[in-house]
Amino acid sequence: MIIDTDSHVIESEATWAHLDPAYHARRPLPFAAPTDTGFQDWNTFWVIDRKLRHFGATPIAGNAMAARKTFSPGVQQITDVPARVAAMDRMKVGKQIVHPSFVLSTLSEDPDLEAALIRSYNTFMARACAESGGRIFFNAVVPYRQPDVAVEEIRRVRKLGGAVSVLARGLEWDRPMDDPRHYPIFAEAERQGLPIVVHLGLGSPAMYGMFDGLTHPPAERKTFYPPYSRRLLSTLTVQYAFYNLMEGTLLDDFPRLKWAFLEGGGCTWMAAALRTIERGGKANAADYFASGRIHVGSEPDDDINYAASVLGEQALLVSSDMPHFDEAAHDSIAEEYEERDDLSPALLEKMFHQNASRLFDFDTATAGGAR
Repeated sequence: MIIDTDSHVIESEATWAHLDPAYHARRPLPFAAPTDTGFQDWNTFWVIDRKLRHFGATPIAGNAMAARKTFSPGVQQITDVPARVAAMDRMKVGKQIVHPSFVLSTLSEDPDLEAALIRSYNTFMARACAESGGRIFFNAVVPYRQPDVAVEEIRRVRKLGGAVSVLARGLEWDRPMDDPRHYPIFAEAERQGLPIVVHLGLGSPAMYGMFDGLTHPPAERKTFYPPYSRRLLSTLTVQYAFYNLMEGTLLDDFPRLKWAFLEGGGCTWMAAALRTIERGGKANAADYFASGRIHVGSEPDDDINYAASVLGEQALLVSSDMPHFDEAAHDSIAEEYEERDDLSPALLEKMFHQNASRLFDFDTATAGGAR
């Protein structure tokens, strides 16, 4: 059974049900607009501190994009855990690592409110994972602007169970990965045996605002990103974080910390980036892949054999992007890879199961539980 390293939850009001009572009056409120506006089918928002927040097809109530998906609301929102597991069974997925959708964006200018929302999200996900019988795990979110609070949150989610990694976006509130203020977070993740998973997301409010006032172009009508900004705000920031990691000292400063990069545009880009880094003078860069420190998500149409020859077969992961509805979504992971005739069974076994099992420590009794 496949380990799906990149699936998602569509946040709902249940996600915020664990919010500290002190923040109840400031809880996120759902809002839906007509579909004949500039937002078209990406027509739902969360209102937080009197400001509309727009990222992903969330919330799903009234969302035209979510209504067209084959997955039920309970599956999308993971409010019906048995139905989610049944959907995984149909996809031949044994285990699934879940990432946020709306929480991939910055949530509030108030650091304390954002930290409270993050705690509620993590508690919701931990409880869903506990109901799944060891099938669902999650990528924990932490408040990077408050490193001391983030450290405590890592310890808390490790005790709750279900968390197998810590989320990072390419930029965290406009700070790069190797910003020294992030070091306490990385140190605690390393101590707890949790990899850092860099995923597509909006961690740069400054970049987001660069595109204010521009007319929405036809090519962007079915995306939630501001006009002309999609790759800059998403896939390119994941790639930028990889360069931060490789060209700085993070890998040596935290020698037991593992890293994964997801939704950065497949895996071929990382092979090319590694060659660029080697030409820049870091001759031992490939050693970090050989030792299993760095992993990357792949796409079925990638030049996988080339990427494997440069990065090593042990670096490649697979994912469904469930229940998202874009070019990264795959309803049948196995079939899309197996229909190619150039991938060996041994390589597929590593991509489907072995690599993720080592990355997320599924082969030990403590995987997903307290340490």
